Amino acid sequence: MIALSTPQSEIAPSHATQISSSNIKQLAQQSGDYDGRELISDPEQSRRFFLLQAKFPVVFVPFINELKKLGPEAYDILLNMKTFMQNLPRGFRDYDVSPDDPQDIYLLSDLCLYAPRDEDGEGGFYVPKGHHGRIIPNESNTFCVQWRYEYDGWSFLGRVLEHAARISPTDVIVEEIISLISTALRSLENYAAMDMLESLCTKLRLEDDVINIIGNVLTNAMQRKNVNVSVAAIDFFTALIPVLPHKVWEFLSNSNLLDRNGQGGMAAFILSSVEIISGDYRFTLAVIQMVNVLVKDAVIGKFSTLIEPEVRTNVLLQFARHLTNIYESFLYWKYEDLAHRLDIAISISDLFSSLLLAVYGIDEATDGIKKINGVLVPASQHMLDRFLVSESKNLRCIQPIIGSIEASTRSLQWTADPELLNRNYEWIEAALVFAEKLTRVRTLVKRAPSQLERKLFGLAPALTQLFVRENVLRFRIMKLLNSMVDSEWDGTQAPSLLAHLGPGSSVTFVNALNKALESKRDMNTQNEIANFASVVFSTKQQGLSILLLTGKELGTDSGEGTKDREAAASLVQALEKKAEQFAELPVELSVNILECIALAQNSRATAVFESKKNRDFLTKIFEILDRGTGGRISGLESTDTIIRFCFNALLAARAVQLCAVQLHKSVRDSVESKSIVDYFVKSDNLAKLADTAFQIQGYRASLHGNLHRNFDKKWPMAKLIRFQKTSISQKQYGPSYKYDLGMMDDIFSIDPIWIGYRSEIVQANLNLSLIDAQSHLFQAWWLLIAALLEHAESDSKLLKALEQTAIQCLQINLDEGIMAPLFVPIVNDRSQLAFVITQTLHAISTAAGGKQIFDFAKILSLAWAFISSVDVDFPQALTDRNTETYRPLLRILLVCIRALKGKKADSSLSQIISGILENIVSKAFMILGPDALEAFDESKGQPGAHALNQSAEDMLLVTSLLRDCLNIDGVL
Repeated sequence: MIALSTPQSEIAPSHATQISSSNIKQLAQQSGDYDGRELISDPEQSRRFFLLQAKFPVVFVPFINELKKLGPEAYDILLNMKTFMQNLPRGFRDYDVSPDDPQDIYLLSDLCLYAPRDEDGEGGFYVPKGHHGRIIPNESNTFCVQWRYEYDGWSFLGRVLEHAARISPTDVIVEEIISLISTALRSLENYAAMDMLESLCTKLRLEDDVINIIGNVLTNAMQRKNVNVSVAAIDFFTALIPVLPHKVWEFLSNSNLLDRNGQGGMAAFILSSVEIISGDYRFTLAVIQMVNVLVKDAVIGKFSTLIEPEVRTNVLLQFARHLTNIYESFLYWKYEDLAHRLDIAISISDLFSSLLLAVYGIDEATDGIKKINGVLVPASQHMLDRFLVSESKNLRCIQPIIGSIEASTRSLQWTADPELLNRNYEWIEAALVFAEKLTRVRTLVKRAPSQLERKLFGLAPALTQLFVRENVLRFRIMKLLNSMVDSEWDGTQAPSLLAHLGPGSSVTFVNALNKALESKRDMNTQNEIANFASVVFSTKQQGLSILLLTGKELGTDSGEGTKDREAAASLVQALEKKAEQFAELPVELSVNILECIALAQNSRATAVFESKKNRDFLTKIFEILDRGTGGRISGLESTDTIIRFCFNALLAARAVQLCAVQLHKSVRDSVESKSIVDYFVKSDNLAKLADTAFQIQGYRASLHGNLHRNFDKKWPMAKLIRFQKTSISQKQYGPSYKYDLGMMDDIFSIDPIWIGYRSEIVQANLNLSLIDAQSHLFQAWWLLIAALLEHAESDSKLLKALEQTAIQCLQINLDEGIMAPLFVPIVNDRSQLAFVITQTLHAISTAAGGKQIFDFAKILSLAWAFISSVDVDFPQALTDRNTETYRPLLRILLVCIRALKGKKADSSLSQIISGILENIVSKAFMILGPDALEAFDESKGQPGAHALNQSAEDMLLVTSLLRDCLNIDGVL
């Protein structure tokens, strides 16, 4: 016969059955079957674990709790259980006693350890006859036996959970089993997690599984307002997302956890009817954590066909609505544990920041749900609608951000608990990050200026106080201020940060910035200070520009009313002093400081207050230029070598830019201008440094071409160009410079072929870093050459160097051509620079009555060779109106032809002029003629000046070229 045991009779709380540990200890000496002992280093803890394992499942919950501490090892231990302890059913006699040991028994028939289901007779656990067990004395006088029986403990737990969930879904056993499953899911690899889930289902009905059971448990627990079980169930679904995401999305889309059809959801019901009353918010925190993982899965699982995008979109939108409602009111709730208040604030702020970055950090050109992370777009748009209102007087949604800053001005030392204090700092930092992201996204998506930004400007004095007092928050404060002054205000005047700071706070702020620059640590904050000042000098914050430049506010004087007022030092002078230590600074910091100084010297503020000349600083600039960029580079070097070259090139660019600005502002033949001109001309530095500056090295055309083609073929719905970072993403030279490698890892890492593509993405990002750095260097040299032209009239050596520069620009264009669309602006700028130089040389030569002789024939031949090349493709360029490509070249041709007027044409010049007439003039008349004539006719019929269209302007240029070509002696 088979003896039956009721399902719960052998499972007891930890105190229900007092079993003799001495007997269990004897078993330990006889058996080495209990794996857990080797996993626990502490002898006492090891002994405790073994005893609990031996007593399972009579002692149930304590063993489950111990298993949760073991991480992934718990899976194997429970999978291969060796014993099963049981209180024998009353009246059971189908066993016999071993003649050698009166405590050792063996079964004469099968014994049911856990009863099957009534409805189908399945799901039971049985010990077959013949198995041995040992009688364990206990204080309750029950007949307790430890059977030596191997079984799958996960299968057993699945059956126990099924039964317990049916008769008592809020029982502690249900909570602990679900909690153990969640812990195991997080610690196991996916394949082992799937095996565990299958084991849990082996004794269940065919139409059921453990996920459905726990879903029903969650529904029942929420209806009964049982927070403990509800939290355990939410935690399970959170842990399940990386393993079986489609199951979680399917459950959430059909569950009553979220608001459906305006009827409200159980998440809001538990919050309002239980948590706000009790002051315990574990359930809400569990929901926030689940949403956080769902957002990550929505990115990772973009290409999953198991989940409809609409399901993800709707679920995330409902959660976004729920969490924004929480965010606008959590400050006013009752809390039994203040940590919950901070946890809600931090977790929601971080979640919202990451969601904005996922949506708006890439794929700028695509709108709406068609974006790479389009399933997140409705949720993010809901957030923007709530947080970036422009006119509404309801500011509750932004109050947590504003309130965190306002409260911090009073004191952050509001508790003696160091953990709570650290969490409070984390909350303020999270609020600052979220505010910065909102500000940058608002500009990116071209929304109207928001009430949040106006409030943030109003909090400028509070931010100043916080910056002065709290070193750990300085970096984030500067990031936020940077985003505020860098934002666009839709044609309206941006708020004045200086006006909002007021006289006292503004001086305190500038002095605090200066003091922060003195530190030899916290280079990140110093970088942001330099970036902030650069933005101020580049925008309409003119009053603040003057204060940063001079340490004085516009309109202040040294009268009696200012004697007691704190004086500010010039931030620019502090930056110059810092820059003099460039050899000891991180190169990125040196780059940002020099850029800031250059912008400061070139800003309108210097027209009000002239900065003090710093000879030592200029000497340091020359030292930077002497270091160069590190020589030639192929683009195939190591990552570190390429990044170092990039920053060295960028540092050299900023040094050249500073020289250009200083030269442009200097009086001709002044000490400053002479020192700069002498540096570049007398030592032949202009030729040596320009050689590497004008030529872009290391571009790997085949890498980019093959990568784009192969990537777009592999993932046609997510083309490579869509992963380019936007202005709200940090772009730093290196493996993730242009294409967001982190985002691509999230999306594509599940595809085995991604490994190969990833290495190419890294190489492409490094190569684009290289090109960008050199582009900045070339642009800086462009400015320097333009400035040198202003001082070149009486310096024959400088004029010859500039002539060689024009030839060099055209020769590089001719030799390299247009390697990729990326290089079109650089090629055009080279041509434009060559034209500016040529025009200046012609003007100087004309003014000198021909005493200054320049090689206009050489410049003409190079310009002609390039404009007639396939790279320019002049007829097509005319048709496409690529004026920036062909116009500088046409102007060079015109200037050179005029310079050669009066000279008899040799065979070479005649051939060039013939080519100009045949391939430039005739084709321009053919392509532009009709449109130009129409423009001329329209201008005749209108009184006064009338702007001509591009075709007409080009026709005037070509006509002048035709006339001057015909005036060359020997052409006709």
